[in-house]
Amino acid sequence: MPASDPLSEDFQFRALMENTEDSIYFKDRECRLLRVSRHMADNLGYFDASELIGKNDVDLFGETFGQRTMMEDLRIMDSGEPIIGLVESRQMGRAGTNWTLTTKVPLRDADGAVIGLLGITREINELKQTELNLQHLATHDPLTGLPNRFLMTDRLNQTLAHYERGKTIFALLFVDIDDFKKINDERGHEFGDAVLQKLGDILVNTVRASDTVSRIGGDEFVIILETLGRREDAGFVADKILRSVAKPFTIKRHKVNLAVSIGISVHPDNGVDAELLLRAADYAMYLAKGQGKNRWLVCPEGLPGTTKNFRGVG
Repeated sequence: MPASDPLSEDFQFRALMENTEDSIYFKDRECRLLRVSRHMADNLGYFDASELIGKNDVDLFGETFGQRTMMEDLRIMDSGEPIIGLVESRQMGRAGTNWTLTTKVPLRDADGAVIGLLGITREINELKQTELNLQHLATHDPLTGLPNRFLMTDRLNQTLAHYERGKTIFALLFVDIDDFKKINDERGHEFGDAVLQKLGDILVNTVRASDTVSRIGGDEFVIILETLGRREDAGFVADKILRSVAKPFTIKRHKVNLAVSIGISVHPDNGVDAELLLRAADYAMYLAKGQGKNRWLVCPEGLPGTTKNFRGVG
């Protein structure tokens, strides 16, 4: 059957190698390329695919990435076991990260001996970006872009897992806007959303980069203050937040004078689990709000439920 016959295996193979949007490649036992698809040659900047013959991954991708993939190829050929659907990433400088999905299978001769490898690699950057976007939506507040309750709780549990009771101090700050309902009623919810975004920015810029600022719903924000030197440091941070929030700002040509109430719980004084620490900080915030605007209070040791020994400022 002539090679140009569309039913011939040679014609079909050449059509596949010239027109597929995947990178298809064959390698010998030394991990050197024997043949590559047109798409792979174009991606690597080669006009003539034959120029790639004899090159290995170190030649093409550098020592670090190349050595890793060559070791992987040798393992496949030595064991005879394929790799199916391997997700990989490679930094492309200013172009960012390139995500790929790769399948590699050993090539065998008529006697069953492994003589090389066939690989098929597909770029999945759009799919990966969609996945990352969905992950971000699942773990971040869509309005402010801050971690949501789910991610905050996860980070809090991670923080707890690293600290032994009594040896390390950290704190939670429960922040709530005073009279936020009045802001929404007088200016509308769109204006209220802008206020929430502004407060999120203020909180992030007031605490350390290692701390976590989250919005857990409505006008409620929770801050995880990592590794405090002293218990009193949580109050110093709360004071700093009150001063930052008290500075007037403008939204849509309207001057805003914002006030917040802050409740503080300290690990391990107020508990060694996430739920109790959150409950204690929430309770302290509730009491602070009941005593006026722009106040913070620290929950006493033990379960929240009493105002005895509360410490705070106005």
